[in-house]
Amino acid sequence: MKTTLLKFVPAALALALSSNIYASDQADLDDIKDWKLVAIESCLDVAVDTVPGHARKVELKMEGDDAVYEFDIETPDGTIYNVECNAEEGFVTEIEREVAADDATFKKYAKITEAEARAVALDFNPGKVVSHEYELGTDGSVTYEYDIQTNLGYEIKVDVNAITGEIEEANIELYEIGMEKE
Repeated sequence: MKTTLLKFVPAALALALSSNIYASDQADLDDIKDWKLVAIESCLDVAVDTVPGHARKVELKMEGDDAVYEFDIETPDGTIYNVECNAEEGFVTEIEREVAADDATFKKYAKITEAEARAVALDFNPGKVVSHEYELGTDGSVTYEYDIQTNLGYEIKVDVNAITGEIEEANIELYEIGMEKE
């Protein structure tokens, strides 16, 4: 009998939500029991239809009052895209391409350094950076993204605009399944 990681999603979500460490003024999580989320497979289908490839990782995070699945999809040429899908309605909301630190387009537009962006992210939400990415949005955005393990034990994803140095968004990550590509 074959077991998939997706079978463990409800249990992981229940465990995460049963903990009070996710209570935050950044998102009102009191209404979680009333959520009507689309099946993760439905959002995955929409994401892979949008960016054909192999899903390496999925996260469920809160963006304001909206639950969002974020899939890391690796295309056949090895490029990684972050495809976000509204978890309540099942449509793609954002696509970003992960790039290396020395990517010519990223370097051309970024006006602040990674160290400056990291300081902004950690000033906004203190903790330990557990991963970071350089991203180019399909909308022309250039972003540093940081996953920060907070002192309270949960993870916050903080996006810093690489041109202005301003926080674009900060989201509570409820769970993550899969691995980052090294």
